[in-house]
This record gives sequence, C-alpha cells and structure tokens, in this order.
Amino acid sequence: MVDIKVARHAGFCFGVKKAIEIAEEVAQSNPESTYVLGQLVHNEKVIKTLEGKGIIFVEDIHEIPQNAITVLRAHGEPGTTYEILGQKSITKGKNLNDATCPLVTLVHNVAIKLKSNGYEVIIFGKHNHPEAIGTSYHLRGNGTFIVEHEDDYRQVIDHIKNNNFGKIAIISQTTMSVLGYKKLIENINSNFGNKFIEIPLALKNLDVKYGFVDTICNPTKQRQSDIDELAGDRDMIIVIGGKNSSNSKELYAKAKEYGIDSYFIQSAEQIQKEWLNGKQRIGVTAGASTPDYLIDEAVERIKEITR
Repeated sequence: MVDIKVARHAGFCFGVKKAIEIAEEVAQSNPESTYVLGQLVHNEKVIKTLEGKGIIFVEDIHEIPQNAITVLRAHGEPGTTYEILGQKSITKGKNLNDATCPLVTLVHNVAIKLKSNGYEVIIFGKHNHPEAIGTSYHLRGNGTFIVEHEDDYRQVIDHIKNNNFGKIAIISQTTMSVLGYKKLIENINSNFGNKFIEIPLALKNLDVKYGFVDTICNPTKQRQSDIDELAGDRDMIIVIGGKNSSNSKELYAKAKEYGIDSYFIQSAEQIQKEWLNGKQRIGVTAGASTPDYLIDEAVERIKEITR
C-alpha cells in the first residue's frame, strides 16, 4: 500500500480565496459582464471555472469597455492601471472591485515608506511578474532594479557601486524563495563588506544605510517549509500549480534541490504511471492558487494507479 502524505498548507491561501470570492460575488450580483484584468490568480483551471460563470478576462486594459464592472487581480496593480480605469469611469465605490491581496498591499506600503525615507529600493522578484511590476510603480517605475536570482548578486553590487545612493534597501516579491532571498543577501554581504542588515517589517529604524526587509508572505513561507518536512520521509514529491504560478514553481524548485524525484503538474491527468514505479512514500503539495479539488483528484489518481 502506497503511503500518500499531503502537505499541511497545500492549496489556496486566504488572499487567493478572497480574490475568487470577490470575483464570484460581483459576477453573481450583476447582470452585466464582469471584467478582470489579467489572470485573477495564476491557475488555469480556476480561470476556466470563473469564465464559466460569465467573467471575461482580458490582458489589455483597453479591452475593458467604458463604465464596465471590473475586478482587479490578487497580485496588485501599478497606479497607472487605476488612472486608465478612472478615465473609463471605472472607480472604487462605483464599479471597480479591488481583489489585491492585503499582503501585496503591505509590500507596496513598505516600498513607499522606504522611498519616502530616502532609500533606493531594490526588488528581489520576477521581472515580468505582475506583483513586481505593481511594486515597481511606487519606486522608479520601469527603472526599478529587479534581481531575479541569488546568483545575480554581482549585478546588485555593481548597481550600488555605479550610483551615488544615500541609502539602499532590498525587499522581496511575496512569492519568492525564502532560501533564495537569504542566499542573495549572504552573497551580497560576502562581497560587499557585510554592510546589509535586516530592517524589521515595522520599519521603526530607518537610519540604517544598507538594509533588507523580509517581505515574503507567511503563506509562501509555510508552503516552502512543508517541502522540508515532506523531503524528510518521502521518496517522491508531486507539486500541483498553475504554469504561471511563481510560488508553485518555487515549491517545485525546492523539492528538486533535495534530490528527490519531483514533478510539477497542473492537474491529475498529467500524473504518469511510470513515475510511481517502486515509490512507497509519496508527498503531494500545491501552490497558493490551487483549489482543493485538484489536490483531491491528484491523490485519487495516485491511488488508482498504485491499487
């Protein structure tokens, strides 16, 4: 009998749940079309389900009609989005429903406060991820320095050395690797005289010249910590998540680092019989935008194959 263990924090986080609830409530209570800019959450199955409820997803803001009922995704938006929607008579309190995750809003507020206190702010994040783009708006817009990988620390050091910044702070996209962020800071410090020290999230001490703030969210930390637990007694790990889900991809990368056979899937039908040959202890986890039913289906598929 194969032993299947599902991670304690697999699946939806509260920010994703809230965003989906907002979109569904808005669509249900309005006879007109409901528009969402971009992917509400990074999961293809969830998007398909919402499309079935009459929600229209658009990648280009100009595709949203004048005065249309609109929902903004969980990842946050730059201020320009609100300005353009305002020109279309789409505003909060009227027909604009903001589903931005509160933990993303927290990062925006951290960025704004650091900037207003004289810091040049660098983001540890993905260049094309909507959250990093949204946070960048509050700093230097397209000119904000974003570093994607811990091994790119020399680029950060060069950026600092080539500019005359008075104070510098590094923050992170909420869904990045906890270990990756730690390694980035360690790599910078090892080659830059150990100058960067942690600034607590409360931002009470902003006299530090070189600092970093831990803005990776707790749901991301919990899911990554679960990989450590699964790796301790599993001989295989399956990660379920959307193709564009940053936090899901980080879970998969973390599992691979342990040297355990690991697979990244979007849904149960992708699980192949040969993966399970000789495996007795299988771990299953899922990114923060993965619904419970996809986890349940994956577990059932494993049971069917190994029966």
